[in-house]
Amino acid sequence: MRKATIILITFLSFFFVHAQKNISGTIVNKETKQPIAYAHLIIPSQKRGTTADKNGKFEFTVADEWIGTLLKITCVGFVDKNIVLKRGKDVIIYLEPAVEFLKEVHLSNKERQETVRVNSFRGKRSIGLGNFSGGAYPSMFARYYPYDTSLGDENYLKEVSIFFFKKGTRNAKFRFRVVSSSINKMPKDDLVDPMIVAVSYKQSKTKIQMPANGIEVPEEGFFIIVEHLFVEENAFEEIIHLKVSDSLQIQDIKQKRYAPIFKGIIENDGDSYSYYMSVNGWKKVRKLKMPRADFKEEEVVAPAFKLKLTN
Repeated sequence: MRKATIILITFLSFFFVHAQKNISGTIVNKETKQPIAYAHLIIPSQKRGTTADKNGKFEFTVADEWIGTLLKITCVGFVDKNIVLKRGKDVIIYLEPAVEFLKEVHLSNKERQETVRVNSFRGKRSIGLGNFSGGAYPSMFARYYPYDTSLGDENYLKEVSIFFFKKGTRNAKFRFRVVSSSINKMPKDDLVDPMIVAVSYKQSKTKIQMPANGIEVPEEGFFIIVEHLFVEENAFEEIIHLKVSDSLQIQDIKQKRYAPIFKGIIENDGDSYSYYMSVNGWKKVRKLKMPRADFKEEEVVAPAFKLKLTN
């Protein structure tokens, strides 16, 4: 079965010509006055955005008609901020640290013997999970995991493996998170400090060890989240062949994308709760229209993660 990378594009937005202006500046912690690395800046009404770099610096180009619209700045561990988008250079944007950021969790202080490996996707079809926004704004993928009753009264998450769809041409970074679940199986509070993970383009997967000998899993279950960072070191160009109609075909359309391309697994709906972050919040992946003729109505895509749980 031929593999394919999901390509979701809002077609018209890439072909209009706008008068454009650059907006640049720094995202700063309001309390410490230190730069905040890898915060996201998104214009929800236009579904456009970027990510500040490791020094909190950002710069992006906006059309004149976008000036005066809402600019949303977000970063894990800080309160979201909304400002009016204006022209500017060396703009300083302050974010307030979140009062309640991490959910209280217990760490394991001993080696545990029994281990359960979660997510065997051997034999399942795979697909690439790239930028669901078509490279327009930063997004993230989340997958839910229930509490494993077979392990008894305690579950500890010890290790997470993240799989990538294919080898790229450059190294990349992404943000990794472990998040508690609401009763309705929606992402809620971070269980550990988010991690910036660097991977080589030659890697097919990366293993992430939890603190100590594992973190305790809440009875409501939890989510693994991977987050794309729209920074230049992750950027690459993808050539897309677009067929507009039977009589007209557009070839060699270059589009800016951001690595890495995560591996996705084709599953039956109901087997997993997988989400992506849109400008309007979390949405189930199954709500997306997959650009493949071999997708069945009951099939969904889930990020390819593998876990080690202990008791």
